[in-house]
Amino acid sequence: MRTRPLPAASISYKAYRRESFFASLDGLRCLSICAVIWHHTGIALPGVNIAKHGYLGVDLFFAISGFLITTLLLRERDKRGSISLKDFYMRRTLRIFPLYYAVIALYAVVVWAVERDTPAGRQFFANLPYFLTYTTNWFVQLDGRVIFYFAWSLATEEQFYLVWPTVEKLLRGWRPVWLVVVLLIARELVAMSVASGDVPPDNLSVVVILSIYPPLLGGVVLAHVLHDPRAFVAVRPILGARWAAVVILAALAAGIELGFPRAIVWTLMALLVGAVVVRESNGLAPVLTWRPFARIGMVSYGMYLLHMLSYNAVKKALTAAALDYPWLFFPLTVTLAALVATISYRYYEAPFLRLKDRFTRVPTRQTVNALGSPT
Repeated sequence: MRTRPLPAASISYKAYRRESFFASLDGLRCLSICAVIWHHTGIALPGVNIAKHGYLGVDLFFAISGFLITTLLLRERDKRGSISLKDFYMRRTLRIFPLYYAVIALYAVVVWAVERDTPAGRQFFANLPYFLTYTTNWFVQLDGRVIFYFAWSLATEEQFYLVWPTVEKLLRGWRPVWLVVVLLIARELVAMSVASGDVPPDNLSVVVILSIYPPLLGGVVLAHVLHDPRAFVAVRPILGARWAAVVILAALAAGIELGFPRAIVWTLMALLVGAVVVRESNGLAPVLTWRPFARIGMVSYGMYLLHMLSYNAVKKALTAAALDYPWLFFPLTVTLAALVATISYRYYEAPFLRLKDRFTRVPTRQTVNALGSPT
C-alpha cells in the first residue's frame, strides 16, 4: 500500500526539530562581535551611516540568544514533559560565570595598578557591586568614560535568564508570546511617558521596565513560531526560501544605513535568525559557515568580555612602536581578542563546559554558545 508523501514544509519541520546545531549562527555571532569591536575601535567612514552603528551588534546577539534559549526550553518540555529550572541555571552558571568573574578580577587588578587614582578608576570600584550582581543596566550610567560599562548587556541577558525559564515553565502554548506583546506595549508606553516628561527617567521602576530589551523578546517569539508545526509551515515559504537570508540581511543593512526605526531593525534581525535556522543551506551559509567566521563566533562571548582590554593593549603597543595609525586598531583588536578568547575557551572555559553535560536533558551543541551576552 502506497503512503502519501508528507508536504515538503512538514518534512523540513521534522528536520528542524531534529537539528541540534544551527551552523550559520556562529557566523552571525562573528558579524555581531566584529560590529561591536568596530564601534569601539573603528575609524569614521564619511557618508557611510551604517559604520556609526556597530553597537547594534549587541542587538543581534540578543535576538540569537532569545531564540536559542527559548528553543532549548521548549524542546526540553516536549521531550521530558517539564522544564528543569535547576538544570537550566546550572548550565547557564557553568557557561557564563567562570569567565565573567575572572575578567572582573582581571579588570580589578589592572585598574588598581594603573588607574586607581583617576576618576574613572575610582568610579570602577564604586560600580563593582553592580558589575558583580548583574545590575549594571539599572545603576550605572554612561557619563563620560566608564570602565567595564559594556557589562550592561551581560546584565540584561542574565535578567532574561533569571525570569524567562519560569515563564516558559508555567505558561503553555502561545501564552508566553502574548506576554511578550504585553511587555512590549508596556515598555513603549513608559518610553513615551519619559520622552514627554511625564515620568522621570531615573526612577528605578522606569529604568527596570526600559531594560526589557525587545530583540531578546523577538527571539522568544521566533522560537515559538518555529516550534509550532502549523506556524512553521506558514512561515517556511518565506524564511525557508534559498535567498531569504541574503534579502533580509540586505534589508537590515539598508534599514540601518537609512535610519529606519529600531523596531523595524529589531524585526529584521529576528527574521534573519529565522532564515538561517529554517534552511541550513541558506544563501549566506557559505560565508557564515566559513571556518574563520565560525571560530570567531564560537569564542565571541570571550571576545566580548576581553575586547576592550585587547584594544587598550593594541593601542599601547602601536604607540610604543610609533605605529599608532587608527586604521590598524580594528583588525589588530579583533585578532588579539580572538586569540586570547580562543586560549581562554580551550584551557579555562572547557572544563566548566564539560560539566554542563550533567545537567543537559536535550542534547545540543549550540545553545551553550548563545552569548551570555553578547555584548
